[in-house]
Amino acid sequence: MVRTETAKTLNWSEQAKADVADFYNRRNGSPAYSNRLNRKFQERMNLVVANPYSGQRWTDDFRYVIVKPFQLFYYVTKTEVIVAAVWDARRDPDILKLTR
Repeated sequence: MVRTETAKTLNWSEQAKADVADFYNRRNGSPAYSNRLNRKFQERMNLVVANPYSGQRWTDDFRYVIVKPFQLFYYVTKTEVIVAAVWDARRDPDILKLTR
């Protein structure tokens, strides 16, 4: 099956923004590392925008890509790729709650 779709825009949910801010503010003491990680997140998600179904399927609604040691969970709409959560993969996945 070939999917032909129009270009999508990338957006970050409030939860994903909070996840990133929490990591930057509480867990990381290095602005240089934070900037590098943010750049890696953006680069990876730009690839996803170009091919939205390239990520691993998590549920029927959500997919994810890996930027070690993080998983970026996202979902796709007709016009957007929306990052729903940024998850440290070293944490227990049973407490991960994803919402659209």
